[in-house]
Amino acid sequence: MAFGIIKADTLTHSTAGSVTTNNVVEGSAKAWVEFNGTGTVAINDSFNIAGIVDDATGKYDLTFTNSMNNANFASTGAAGERDDGGGNRSFGLRAKSTSGQNCRGFRDGVSADDLQEMCFHTMGDLA
Repeated sequence: MAFGIIKADTLTHSTAGSVTTNNVVEGSAKAWVEFNGTGTVAINDSFNIAGIVDDATGKYDLTFTNSMNNANFASTGAAGERDDGGGNRSFGLRAKSTSGQNCRGFRDGVSADDLQEMCFHTMGDLA
């Protein structure tokens, strides 16, 4: 049995006893980060993120190491906490440019808040 990814510059192919894996250029995240937004902001793990600036309560500027080709990239995010303190946590996307993305953390959907777990990724073309 063989499988692969269609419309990619490279693909993963598997047959009995062997697996060949190459990087998939189209369709893979061009930047991602998981960070703690409480206290002093701390990046726990990332790819293509040069840094984070803590602008205000729940507001952060993410800077890409390698810029995007244009500002029409797609971003998503999620927020939470490492223990269940009740309520809902959300991640909002704001202004973006080829060099980065502004985002916010929210508690119960209305109050900007520094959250324990902030996750972000973007898809698009690098410059």
